[in-house]
Amino acid sequence: MSNTSQKSTDLTAKPLTTISGHEGYITRVAYLPGGERVVTCSDHKTIRIWNVKKGEQEGTSMVHEYWIYDFAVTRDGKRILSGGIDSRIRVWDVETHEQIEEWASHTSHINRISLSPDDQLAASGMEDGKIVIREMKESGEIKHSIHTGRRVTSLCFSPNGEKLACAISIFMGIYIIQVYDVESGELVHSPINSPYKDIVSCILWSHDGSQLFSASYNRTIRCWDPETGESIGEPWTGHTGAVYSLSLSPDGTKLASGSDDNTIRFWDSRSGDPIEHPLQHEEHVYA
Repeated sequence: MSNTSQKSTDLTAKPLTTISGHEGYITRVAYLPGGERVVTCSDHKTIRIWNVKKGEQEGTSMVHEYWIYDFAVTRDGKRILSGGIDSRIRVWDVETHEQIEEWASHTSHINRISLSPDDQLAASGMEDGKIVIREMKESGEIKHSIHTGRRVTSLCFSPNGEKLACAISIFMGIYIIQVYDVESGELVHSPINSPYKDIVSCILWSHDGSQLFSASYNRTIRCWDPETGESIGEPWTGHTGAVYSLSLSPDGTKLASGSDDNTIRFWDSRSGDPIEHPLQHEEHVYA
């Protein structure tokens, strides 16, 4: 046997770049168009933009007075909307990092922010169970204010922008998924699934709108038919800790999930079968 064949091959995935600088937990990550820059936010009150190749921060940090829970980037990559414990949405210029607008009148902490596919509407979900849908071009004028339940833990516009799915708490420790018509603000489906006994941390539409994925603290991922509200297949299992985040590949065939078991796992988005090897982190993966 040759020396070459005797050598073991290390198939462990290695990070291409490691970016550091935040002083708190990183709670959200998103690429800017083009893939050369990435936006992050943390519970230490800052939003930062990084050069991916260099691993260096670009410009100054965008700062809140209190913890930031979520942000969203417009499709053209020119604006960032952020919100958190201060109950305000701040709108930032991506190039100058300056605050352009501030939208108040929220009644509670802002847990999640989502933008419609055409960037015309911004939805925010709050700790007190309210969802506010605002007009982007009208300086945040409120289109709908929807009272859902006790707490909004996730929300997401459908690919065609006609529906808004949200995960909410209805009783202490019981969570469901609802779907609203964006134009009317009326409830379309409720609940879309049997109630969870653990927090639904993330919901995500498939690119064609035919599936709705959910992640939960109960360590599972589930796939739903948004028209019937029925489960598609069995829960996806593999994580050994709470699942915090979901993301689809550009072609929609793979789903990635992040968990407090310190891994990112990959799944076939149609079958729910695990694919490839998990990526290992040293700490919990929140985004």
